[in-house]
Parts: sequence; structure tokens; C-alpha cells
Amino acid sequence: MTTTGIDLRSITVDLSSCPTVGTQSSFQSQTTDYSELLRKIAGINTISFTCSIICIAFDLIFTLITLGIGGANQSSCPMEPRIPIYLIVLGSINLISICFSIVACIIHHREKDKTIIGFYYVHCTAIIIIILQLFNFIWVIIGSIWTFRIYMDVQYTESDQVNYCQGNVYQFTIISIIFQYVLPLVFCCCKNVPFNF
Repeated sequence: MTTTGIDLRSITVDLSSCPTVGTQSSFQSQTTDYSELLRKIAGINTISFTCSIICIAFDLIFTLITLGIGGANQSSCPMEPRIPIYLIVLGSINLISICFSIVACIIHHREKDKTIIGFYYVHCTAIIIIILQLFNFIWVIIGSIWTFRIYMDVQYTESDQVNYCQGNVYQFTIISIIFQYVLPLVFCCCKNVPFNF
């Protein structure tokens, strides 16, 4: 029994006579710019630089007030001693996030993120900001539980009682929790509105 070998180099195929699918020529591939999406989620890639600065300034003022009230009144709420700790941690995380946001916004606005170092800095900063904001969101939920759990039992007048909490600290905590739920939505909408100053 003999086998004959076929020389594959001698085979030719004429592809010009093959039919083509008409949808291939009209297909356009769409790519997603994950870099831009990451910066938008972190709040770095905004339409208006002026609006970003205004939002960051309001956030900074609120953060410094939160840190001041939490730090100055660490033992003023015996009924729930974790409320001042909640304010201190909330203010600290916000302050760190604001610092990263300011530098990243300036780099992005001056288009320094076109260089490789600026690109990596802005994107690493965006990831850090997102992680800090996720932690902040979880921390606000924990603070909400601590604060609203004692809402019906707390009193502000007799400091020697177990259910005492200083009125200013407790009421500011309630206001700050409400702001932490509402203001991010307002700031997200505000950052996407163009302002011409």
C-alpha cells in the first residue's frame, strides 16, 4: 500500500469570487474610554472647573466644621460615645479625599495628565478617591445607625444622666448625616453643568 503525498504549497484559493456579508462593511466598533469613566466617577473629569472648585470649597468648609465639632466634643455624648468618633473619622476621610481631588483636578485641568506621570497620578488618585468615598458611604450608614438608634431616648439638659448628649453635637450629627445622603447627588448634578465665569 503506497501513500501519495500532497504538496500543500501547490494549492491556490481564489477569495475574490467568495461572497461577502454586507453587514461587515457597515459595522463600526465602539470602544469605551475607561480612563474617562474612572475620572468621571471620582469627580475629576468635570465640565466646569469653576463649579468643581466651588463644590470642593463647600465640601472643605463642611469637613472642617465636622472635624472641629467632633474633636472639641469627644466626651459630650455619654449616651452614644461613638457619635464624636463618627464625626472625626468622617471629617478626616473627607479631608484626605478633598486633598487628592484638588491636586487631581488641577493636573487634569492643566492637561498635565497627557504625560505618563500625570496620567498615572490622576488615575491612581481617582482609584483612591473612589475607595475613600465607598468607605465614607459605609461609615455614614454606620453613623446613621448610631445616631438614629437613640433619637427617641436622648435628652439635652441633664448632663449627669445616662441618656444625655450635648444638643449641638447631636443635632449637627443629624444634619451632617442628611447632608451626606443629599449633597453628593447635588454635587454630581452640579459638576456636569457648564458655568461660564
